[in-house]
Amino acid sequence: MKNIKLLVAAFICLHLFSVPVFAQSLSAIYPGAVLPDNNGVHVNAHGGGILYHEGKYYWFGEHKGERSSAAFVGVTCYSSNDLYNWTYEGVALPVENNPNSDIVSGCVLERPKVIYNAKTKKFVLYFHLELKGKGYEAARVGIAVSDKATGPYTYLKSYRPNAGFWPVNLTETQRKDTTTLASFPKWWTPEWRKATEDGMFTRRDFAGGQMSRDMTLYVDDDGKAYHIYSSEENLTLNLAELSGDYLSHSGKYIRIAPAGHNEAPAIFKKDGRYFLITSGCTGWDPNAARLFTADNIWGPWTEHPNPAVGADADLTFHSQSTYIQQVIGKKDAFIFMADRWTPKKPIDARYIWLPILFENGLPVLKWFDKWDLSIFSPPNPQNGALDSEIFENNSNTHSAKSPSGDLGALVWSDEFDNEGKPNPEFWSYEQGFVRNNELQWYQSDNANIHNGILTIEGKKEQIPNPNYVEGNRDWKKNRKFAEYSASSIKTVGKKEFLYGRFEVRAKIPTASGSWPAIWTLGKSMPWPSNGEIDIMEYYRIKDIPHILANVAWGTDTPSVGKWDTQTVPFSKFTDKDPNWADKFHVWRMDWDEEAIRLYLDDELLNETLLKDTQNGSLGNYTNPFKQPHYLLLNLAIGGQNGGKPDDAAFPLKYEIDYVRVYQK
Repeated sequence: MKNIKLLVAAFICLHLFSVPVFAQSLSAIYPGAVLPDNNGVHVNAHGGGILYHEGKYYWFGEHKGERSSAAFVGVTCYSSNDLYNWTYEGVALPVENNPNSDIVSGCVLERPKVIYNAKTKKFVLYFHLELKGKGYEAARVGIAVSDKATGPYTYLKSYRPNAGFWPVNLTETQRKDTTTLASFPKWWTPEWRKATEDGMFTRRDFAGGQMSRDMTLYVDDDGKAYHIYSSEENLTLNLAELSGDYLSHSGKYIRIAPAGHNEAPAIFKKDGRYFLITSGCTGWDPNAARLFTADNIWGPWTEHPNPAVGADADLTFHSQSTYIQQVIGKKDAFIFMADRWTPKKPIDARYIWLPILFENGLPVLKWFDKWDLSIFSPPNPQNGALDSEIFENNSNTHSAKSPSGDLGALVWSDEFDNEGKPNPEFWSYEQGFVRNNELQWYQSDNANIHNGILTIEGKKEQIPNPNYVEGNRDWKKNRKFAEYSASSIKTVGKKEFLYGRFEVRAKIPTASGSWPAIWTLGKSMPWPSNGEIDIMEYYRIKDIPHILANVAWGTDTPSVGKWDTQTVPFSKFTDKDPNWADKFHVWRMDWDEEAIRLYLDDELLNETLLKDTQNGSLGNYTNPFKQPHYLLLNLAIGGQNGGKPDDAAFPLKYEIDYVRVYQK
């Protein structure tokens, strides 16, 4: 091509006519699918990152060709108001035709990221640069700047960062060490690795600057910006502070995971804690993601297991991290952005965007064929998650609309705001084998509070049964070991209530074998004459998952209850929202002198009239729902209703955000 105008014109032609997809209005994210822009063309912004500015998201990425990943066009830009639909804004930073330019057509220009400097009012673009025809030996960072988010960006310079500066966390002894690469005829030996950890490559590159390849940018709450990049032949990550104008490095930096062989860094911050997700170095082939955390951006950084879970987690769902974008306007909402590379046809590389979920304070990545931003939204009790529809009860048919009415006063709640164990003034524990031939051993160890969430954990672990008696016919005694553990907590003798509105916000495990419940029992008489209210149960009926809302009372036969049961196939929820199980939901009971009404996300599942709940002769014909009840939260495993446990799904996590009781 003779000049840049011809180059851009050729790109526009390719952009408009090369990919056979059609523009459409999207309302969800489809990981791994073709992502059409406003022209119906697959978005060409690979290895990219997003800038949010003045109400709009701007996505910058590498333009890739049909047969080459080299830069023949430059950095492209797209914009969006909703993170679903993207408008092509053009080439933000075009490559140049000048053969003496660092960014001449045919160079390697990767992982562009843009940040905004509020003081200078400039948009600053960083990228990994390799000089044309030099392979990957240059290992430089390139910098460009613009007055507009969409560009055009003016190329300023490229260099290796922090020449003449030592990392903050390299000791004086390590700085003075004289070991060099010449001391090791072979790499990857224990001695070589130790020398690498001790700064052998850092010393080698001290004068000329540290190598800079795969990279990202991060602006902290105080406005300071950081450049995180693979260095030391991709063996070590560097985290480096930028100057006040973001156009150079300040000279202050640290090494993260020396000799760990990490690339593709992506960083975010939640609740004052920093999270860094990277990949290993396996060329174009995917590998397992890696997770690091720190309470201070300068470290120390601690490595954790792969945050991805489920099928293909060991390959990060056949993708590699590039950026983590916060969803503006939603609390603790972050999107993991990754690329699924296709080196034989680079232009067809796909985008793997997944919601970052949290378990026990750490991020978790799960695969979704389709998802939307509502996965981050807490349910609104005034807006039902189920469409208005009719559910059939075993004995009655009920309207799905919720009655309006005064909540009354909040008479008790547990928000689970204190770290550690549940409050002993409210809760006690069930212990051992308890009911229904269940497989779990109940113990207090499995109930813990962290970051405002009570987690009841189901574990696959063997626990000796102290009540074991060989040959005994009692199921609680004839098992030498429990193969699973969990917790069941209750408010008996501590918090008991007659009538009111009960609300519990929770996220339930749905794997086979799970049997989470929210329920109450009356304080007087044996079961079932004491009365049982199952505000929520989840288990499988004939191997089909169901949500249940039940009420039981006594009969003339011992241990036999009369039930008013509502069973709703779980598919009723997942057909409307495939991500239902990964969200919190509100279960509610409204109980007064006339009826018990059970709701899920403000939709009525079951209504039981108290005129119909008189006990049989064993309960002296009393009504068990005209006495105080106490609350139970438990996770059962297996047993009469739980089904066969899916051991691959363990540990199970039953998470409760709060319990609230209102009375008029």
